Amino acid sequence: MNRIVLTTGGTGGHVFPAIAVARELTDRYPQCEILFLGGKGPEREMVERAGIKFKGLPAKGIVGGGIRKLLSSFWIAGGLFMSVLELLRFKPEAVIGFGGYAGFCPVLGGAMLGIPCAIHEQNSVPGVTNKVLGRFVKKVFASFEDKEGAFPSEKVMLTGNPVRKEIVECAQHKPGSTVLVFGGSQGASAINEAVVDALALLKKAGIKLFHQTGKNDLQKVRKAYEAAGYNPDCVQPFIHNMAEAYAEAALVICRSGASTVFEISAAGKPAVFIPFPHATHDHQTSNAKRLAEIGAAKIIPQNELSGEKLAETIIGLIASPNNLNEMRDAALSFARPGAAASVVDGLETIINSKARG
Repeated sequence: MNRIVLTTGGTGGHVFPAIAVARELTDRYPQCEILFLGGKGPEREMVERAGIKFKGLPAKGIVGGGIRKLLSSFWIAGGLFMSVLELLRFKPEAVIGFGGYAGFCPVLGGAMLGIPCAIHEQNSVPGVTNKVLGRFVKKVFASFEDKEGAFPSEKVMLTGNPVRKEIVECAQHKPGSTVLVFGGSQGASAINEAVVDALALLKKAGIKLFHQTGKNDLQKVRKAYEAAGYNPDCVQPFIHNMAEAYAEAALVICRSGASTVFEISAAGKPAVFIPFPHATHDHQTSNAKRLAEIGAAKIIPQNELSGEKLAETIIGLIASPNNLNEMRDAALSFARPGAAASVVDGLETIINSKARG
């Protein structure tokens, strides 16, 4: 492979699997040039930090919308036009989208130009953009089994969710002693508030914490940590080196987006999931249940979340090393560390199919 376009946008949950695939591509094909087409949100910084060339396109989410609303959105025409121009200039051998509205136009434009295209669906319940694009692409890579038949069965390839190699490697190290808290790349106020309410109990129990808050709650949470006797430096707006954070963690407190679920599994980390209750089709609860059912995680629904309950759960788990070890083993049994390689295998297939044709 010489030129590949990756596309998605929005949160780290969409972007990090794309970065994992980009690294697999360059490991396998050092000469491969990768162009990332995304929205104008936080994805630019994440992608450029990974050393990948980035081009921003117009994109906007459709709250409560469906396929008709998506296709009638005013930004689609401009985004499609810009995508086609970029694809004609770059001449990729394949285009792969990782979900999100920012990845819609490049994949659709690629299909219109006859470029082999694929999508990766992270969640057990597909989003509207991938449902539409599934009709036009050659291959659909899936993190979970497509039990609902959202895509043509002949296109679906079960790969798991791609995870960056440095996170997979965490499973080889002895677990640390820190409780890692994060609510996704932009934070989660409900989790931040519960941890703040739990700080006195956690401090009394000698629990070490490392907490990603997102930008909005940073100062408030730092002040609460300092007041409780913690070093406020253990509170950060964003953790760039997640591999190091996972390596130091004995337990993770977090949301349950697909990327998070597969990262935690690959790193072999026990988890307490607090699913985002307003996710489309409540897919975060579905994701969390996959790990809870095999004993790798506990779930606290957000409407049952309190500082006292969270502290009780954390302290109980940390006090039981044998239980944590069993959860770790269960998490690893769910992991698919070869997901990125499987996606690249699939890209090779659709590229070679076009060459033979």
